[in-house]
Amino acid sequence: MATASEKYQQQTTLPFSSAELGDFHRFHAHSWDTDDQFQAGLRTITQTQAMDPSFSELLKMKQYYFSTRMNVRVNLDDYLTWRKHLEQPSDDPNVPIFKRFDEYNFDTDRKFQQGLPSIIGQLIKDGKSTMDKAALQKEMTKAKAFYYARFIELFDFPAYLAWKDMEKSLTGPACPYAHLWQNKGKGSGNELEDDAQKFLTVTQPLSTGALQVHIHSPATKNSFTGVRLAKMSQAITEAKTEASITSVYLTVNSGKSTQNERDPESEIVTKDEKWFSGGVVVGAPSESDETRQETTRVKERLRQYYSLVDQMSTLTSDQDKPVVRIIDGIVSLSAAYLAFGAAGQRAITENATLSFTPTSTQESANIIHNPFAGLYLLAQIQANSNNDTSVRPLPKGVAHYLATCPDYILRGPDLRKLGLADFFISSSKKKDIDEAIVSVAGCPPPHTAQAIRMALNAEVVYPGPAKIDVWRSEIQECFGDATSLKDIVSKLEKYSNNWSKSIRAYIESLEPVYAELLFKAIEKTAELTSFKECAQLEFRLAQRYKEFEASTEEEKTKKALAELDDFFVPFEAEEAELFNFDFDAYLKEHREDKELADSASTSTDAGKDATQACPYLAGKATANGDSAVPADHPQIPGVDFSDPEAVKACPYLSSKENDSEDKKVVAAALPPPSDHPSIPGVDFSDPEAMKACPFLSAKKKREAGAKEAAAKEAAAKVKEGGSSLPSDHPVIPGVDFSNPDAIKACPFLSSQQQQQQA
Repeated sequence: MATASEKYQQQTTLPFSSAELGDFHRFHAHSWDTDDQFQAGLRTITQTQAMDPSFSELLKMKQYYFSTRMNVRVNLDDYLTWRKHLEQPSDDPNVPIFKRFDEYNFDTDRKFQQGLPSIIGQLIKDGKSTMDKAALQKEMTKAKAFYYARFIELFDFPAYLAWKDMEKSLTGPACPYAHLWQNKGKGSGNELEDDAQKFLTVTQPLSTGALQVHIHSPATKNSFTGVRLAKMSQAITEAKTEASITSVYLTVNSGKSTQNERDPESEIVTKDEKWFSGGVVVGAPSESDETRQETTRVKERLRQYYSLVDQMSTLTSDQDKPVVRIIDGIVSLSAAYLAFGAAGQRAITENATLSFTPTSTQESANIIHNPFAGLYLLAQIQANSNNDTSVRPLPKGVAHYLATCPDYILRGPDLRKLGLADFFISSSKKKDIDEAIVSVAGCPPPHTAQAIRMALNAEVVYPGPAKIDVWRSEIQECFGDATSLKDIVSKLEKYSNNWSKSIRAYIESLEPVYAELLFKAIEKTAELTSFKECAQLEFRLAQRYKEFEASTEEEKTKKALAELDDFFVPFEAEEAELFNFDFDAYLKEHREDKELADSASTSTDAGKDATQACPYLAGKATANGDSAVPADHPQIPGVDFSDPEAVKACPYLSSKENDSEDKKVVAAALPPPSDHPSIPGVDFSDPEAMKACPFLSAKKKREAGAKEAAAKEAAAKVKEGGSSLPSDHPVIPGVDFSNPDAIKACPFLSSQQQQQQA
């Protein structure tokens, strides 16, 4: 005997193929009233008729139009059957209950949230941890329906599913393949407004679940100061001590894209303008800072950074509480472990990028000096290449290649291929991911990581082919069995292409001792097994190399490359303190985050066009509190205009200052022209007296007109000469930008020309 649900399906399933249903959708949803061609034809046919066409006649006209213009033949009898199915009465008494179920907020129902982990755990036990999105949503809907019917109000779940399918058919798009694209995602997630002072928001789970840590300061490129690292540490500590917290979910407001809506027919191009983090920064040193004090501050910041990364790692490895990260922007190498650290689960979008040779990435100002940053990630990549048994394995020596290939930007496909990311998702699905992870993260250990992996797997998409595969054989040949840096260069010389030339040029540009140290360091990491060991090696080499840089040329010459092993001698005491920084004490001493106030890059509004102002200028106050920059001057951070030399360096201000001086001279002793009649008792050195005289005022207008004509002529010269002066550059009185020397005098234009030439 058939069940109630089977009977319903027998009654409501229509005998049409997906192609036929698609045609019915298109025919039904077509905008007949706004289709000018159809309306014109309709008028031609009906203008001689006394009565309007009947429904049947109008339908046949539409059918004819659709078959001839759209090349789609619709069977009207079948269409009317399908339409009758759509127009079933909507006065079903169950509909209000179904709508209440749809609108019920399960996220704030503590009882439901407490029972959810057992449901997720059962799915994992049943081997359903790799379900697609539709299957996962169906299971979650079933769980919600069971709870709602038992604890809120009873309702018919099979009837609800049928009603839901009916709603989709009524509101669905015309395309029969809509199921492939109609659920495009809910956007960028629950992004909080940019807040440079607050920096991050921490949200506790309702009962058990993920601690949500959300960073939201894209105007500062989400850079990490000492205070910010300390606040992150406090959040991780909270996750460590609270039993109700099963995991940490780290998200970042990476900023809004400035790209206009793309033409669907055009090439897809990703513009690198969103930042996961601009790096770990240290406040700009004051003039009174000694080199020793600056070194102490850098060491302190490195200790903070390594301590936080170690906290995140141990939370996963020791307590089985995964740290989940969504990486939707550029990652500075100096902060790479916070994004790509091996512990936890790392989901990247098409906006995620990383480079081990960031020669042109616009990272934050005052970024911490750590020349050996990223060694741990290179060690992981090297290990992956040694153990890779896939059809197209990673080339041997790939870590050395990444460390010496200039400005090689790793994107989604390469990040996945190299093992630096676990999931690739579309940035348009961030909100879906947020909801899915929060809903399953309540699953207790040891199933938490699997439950989160199940949610992420449901949104995974193919990132595309890895660029590193293009040069796989060349990388293997030149870097795979290389015994030294010189050996790599020698093998590269066998190739005369730009790929080889650029790598050789980059290696030659490196300071020789640093280049050799980097090669040996990557070799050494193959012997290391943990993050702590790699971090200690990074710290050790950074401090030894800084000492080397500070030595005299004579001392450098004495230190032959054969003595490089001395750089690897540990700092026993300092390295032992790398992972136990006291963040609580630090926050007591640093209640305000003042470091970014000294950083030029972090004061610029996100998305602001740098061409709108000359980067040599700044809105700093003078010693007496008066601004040295006029109100109509573009405000650019970074220069103290209480310094007269800074004012002189800006052609706008210097010309304005000269203009002001000239006016003073004219006002002080401007004699009347020789052909002007002498008027007893009138002092023509007074500008007001000159304005009162019709002769002089008319002459002044003629002179002003001549100046305006000269300015137009200069502008024409600029245009003819192909000057790089942008249209939105401030007009600078007295400066002719058709003159190449004038362009060179402006720091912004000169730097722009250099970039174009490069």
